[in-house]
Amino acid sequence: MLRRVAIDRYLSWSPVAFVMGALVNRSLLVRLGGVVAAGLLMVGGISVPAAAAAAAGNVDGVYLDHAGAPILDAFVVAWDEDGSYLAGASTDAQGHYLLAGVPEGAVRLSFQTESLIQWAPGELNQEAGRLYQVPADGTLTVDERRLPAGVVSGTVTGADGGPASWVQVNVHDLTHDSYAYTYADDAGRYAVTVWAGDHRVGFGPDSARQWAPQAVREGDADTYSVAAGASVQLDETLLATGTVRGRLTTADGGPLVSAQVQLFEGDRQMYGGYTDDQGDYSFPALPGEYVVGFQADLNGPDQYIPGAVDRSKATVFTVVAGQTVVADDSVLKPASVSGRLAGADGTPKAGFEVNVTSTDDQRGYGATTGPDGTWRVDDVYPGEYQISFTNPAYSRTQWAYGKTSRDDAAVITVDGGASVTVDETWLTGATLAVKAVDEVTGAPVTDFCVQVEADGGYDQGCATGGTATVADLSPGAGVVDVLPGEATYFLRDDDNPVTLVSGQTATITVPLAKGGKVSLTAADRKTGAAVGETCFVLMTAGRGGLPDGYDDCTGSRGGVTTAALAPGTYAAFAVAPGTYGHQWVGPAGGTGDQRAAARIVVTADRTVTAPAARLDQAGSITGVVKGSDGTPIEDANVSFTAWSFGSGPIHDVSTDSRGRYTLGKLGPYAWPLSFSANGHPRQWSGNVGNRFKAVHIPVKAGASATYNIKLSRGAALTGKVTIPAGLPADGWRLTAINAVTGDQMAEFDSYAQGPGGTYRMPVIGSQQVKISWLATGEGNIVKRGWYDHASDQSAATRVAVPASGAKRVDVTLG
Repeated sequence: MLRRVAIDRYLSWSPVAFVMGALVNRSLLVRLGGVVAAGLLMVGGISVPAAAAAAAGNVDGVYLDHAGAPILDAFVVAWDEDGSYLAGASTDAQGHYLLAGVPEGAVRLSFQTESLIQWAPGELNQEAGRLYQVPADGTLTVDERRLPAGVVSGTVTGADGGPASWVQVNVHDLTHDSYAYTYADDAGRYAVTVWAGDHRVGFGPDSARQWAPQAVREGDADTYSVAAGASVQLDETLLATGTVRGRLTTADGGPLVSAQVQLFEGDRQMYGGYTDDQGDYSFPALPGEYVVGFQADLNGPDQYIPGAVDRSKATVFTVVAGQTVVADDSVLKPASVSGRLAGADGTPKAGFEVNVTSTDDQRGYGATTGPDGTWRVDDVYPGEYQISFTNPAYSRTQWAYGKTSRDDAAVITVDGGASVTVDETWLTGATLAVKAVDEVTGAPVTDFCVQVEADGGYDQGCATGGTATVADLSPGAGVVDVLPGEATYFLRDDDNPVTLVSGQTATITVPLAKGGKVSLTAADRKTGAAVGETCFVLMTAGRGGLPDGYDDCTGSRGGVTTAALAPGTYAAFAVAPGTYGHQWVGPAGGTGDQRAAARIVVTADRTVTAPAARLDQAGSITGVVKGSDGTPIEDANVSFTAWSFGSGPIHDVSTDSRGRYTLGKLGPYAWPLSFSANGHPRQWSGNVGNRFKAVHIPVKAGASATYNIKLSRGAALTGKVTIPAGLPADGWRLTAINAVTGDQMAEFDSYAQGPGGTYRMPVIGSQQVKISWLATGEGNIVKRGWYDHASDQSAATRVAVPASGAKRVDVTLG
């Protein structure tokens, strides 16, 4: 998409850098006039508080360069925690600044000279800047030293040999991946302060930017090293350019005003300019072959000259030095798409939802079929679309023409001003009949329901007379889940494959295994009174991480019986209501340690009674989370359980801007805590990976215990992921699971992979893990597995993670 803010007409700085840089670049102020003052209030991320805080203080200090010399005219700004502007001031000849009347509370401080901005103390990213506390009626003193910097300067000469006045100079800092900007003066002279390191230097506007020495692409430019306190002299002569100009009009022939125009050279996109009040535009361009594109408005779709919505179908214009290319165009007229949906016998299908969706998912239009099956959408932007139809029950979706998958759907071209007709025949559905039997005796099971999922549809039904019948299903491959009735001991059986054929009935029989149930109760430990709304999660050993939800909750009499569970040994976790604290259910009372929980043995075809959950009043744990460098961490996750990094447990809190947390609803027992934070691997209290070896923090009812932690950087698992034929090459995930507790301790997604499918997954050291993997395609899981070719978690190979450093583990999916 052609997306840039209007401030790019002057500079392509970030909003903060633009405003701050403009305030200290006095020669630029002269040229921009009132733009800067207006920009201070208009540019995103800068806002002025509606009213002064009730209490305020001052912030002062000195700003020195890396050698200790004072910096004059640096601009210092105080920002609140949300990034809103609070106060700003410039430094004097001694480098001193004073921000008066700053609201009491947390602030971050930015220091800027020219287009270089840093955040106290010595950070280049705003998020890394420290939060300082401004005292009421007092003064906060923050002295800052600028990071090592140098100067790039020189003279820019035009292609005609004269000085290139007011040419933009763009310095790409390769060391920090940032940019510095300035403009040459009337004589073509420029000087720009940059961070010490390696740089490439560009000259000219985006549409005609060249890179020293006289390279048309940055990748072909030389690299210039700038040492701290040093000055690099770099003169450049501009290449001769051509001109791209034209006139853009609306669909009815009027001038298209303030439309953004772009140049494209392959995948490279360059900002050109905006149309004026007459719809005219003009900008320089280096010699080459280009496509010209524009947007009628900032939120509108892209169009490429002449009259193309697909860039590959646009005209390629050749720009020659000293010559002008004319590229005129008009906004494409909207189109209409309509049609009729009917059954195979011609009967109209009324009340069906119709969606007209562009192939790039950037635009979509909707309609509903009428009594005669007809539908219509107007004002459709020209382009390529796919059209779907969904029945009123939302159980089936079909794509034109006669397809159950979008991947197979027809691509329909809609031209400007056209009227496109798409008539569709609703495929005759398939029918599925499901029977269930006892897998041991073969006796029929009569109490069950089924859920059926196939391409283009999802439906369900329950057994009548021993058979569950679901009609009007999408033809094709599907899977069936069988859900036995709650009164039975049968276990649900998922992912049974079935082939569905249009107009035919498929019949399958699913054998069901039997499990057992658990009778659970909850009572106040002191009074013995029943406690309702206590919910239970039953966990097997080695399967860590409490899920986000729970199904079995006590009624008003304090009791509940679970649904059927697979035979095995379980521990019960009680999610307590009201002022009670959570607990692992112990033999005679609660505990915060799963190892001390009562062992509940479930056998087939019977209900076992578990020890009662004897609930106590809750307490809490509070503390501060710091990084390995000792700095408090904001938004660190704290919990008493470890679960998926993607969804997170419900039993967690996040640290505030000072790294503080309070985790409540804990029964008065000793608890281990899990900590997850950016830049650090997940770890348990005591900086360990095994929950059973973690520091357990004692909690008292009605009180708050304290536990502070300095996180460890830990170790890492590294290696290469090999993708066999038949699996998606770019959709995979690795997960490291503690081999003893089953807690998820780290994960790595393929989007972050290095060359050749390499990965690096930080993991807290001195633990043993098992590595699971999954491959995904089109948003669905294609296959799961375990390292090293293990069939399940129990059989998976244990990997010993060192205390520090990296351990190489190559993983083959499959």
